[in-house]
Amino acid sequence: MIKIAITGKADKRILAYPFMRACSIAGRTSVITDDTAYKRLYAGTENQGVIEGIKIHILPHLSEQSLAEIEEQEINQETEYLIYISDTYYPKDAGHILMLCEYNSTFMGNSMEDIIEEQENVTFGTLTLTPRKNKSVIPKGIPFHQIIWKPEYSIYLFQTEELRQLQPLKDKLISAFLVNAFAGILDIKPTTFYDLLKRKRYAFTKKEK
Repeated sequence: MIKIAITGKADKRILAYPFMRACSIAGRTSVITDDTAYKRLYAGTENQGVIEGIKIHILPHLSEQSLAEIEEQEINQETEYLIYISDTYYPKDAGHILMLCEYNSTFMGNSMEDIIEEQENVTFGTLTLTPRKNKSVIPKGIPFHQIIWKPEYSIYLFQTEELRQLQPLKDKLISAFLVNAFAGILDIKPTTFYDLLKRKRYAFTKKEK
């Protein structure tokens, strides 16, 4: 089972929804999050639900102890991709972490250099309303991605949650960001993973006459 994390104090749904969808096409996928907004993806008010075969576990307080039982359950059910989504938490043994930093290029007060000393498998970025003007605060040699929020992102989130259907996001920048971060750990060719992000979930064939 491959563990993947998307963390940082930003609205990660615009990254997580298309990523969850692509993973679920490639293999059995589950999500663990402390964000109750993900309840919008399934009926009811319980802390567990399913959307398009993806199991969602909502834990208001993510910790190693609270995760142990769920992780064991997912291993027993042969889950291939386990995605953690949180403002502050990420498992130390995650195969890769997509970390959305603050405007001054730190995560929870920790510099990129300090994070990389502990976790080499990290992709850094920001999700912001305004472009970063001072790029000198970004350490040299560290890949860094900046995503500026677009009105289309809000429409995408609304449609996805209103219909309870994970939609492909037609945005080249976010697709490239996700491919760069995760194609390697998922052992999927970048071009193949890029196609998964755009691909229809089901292939239909013409009925024979």
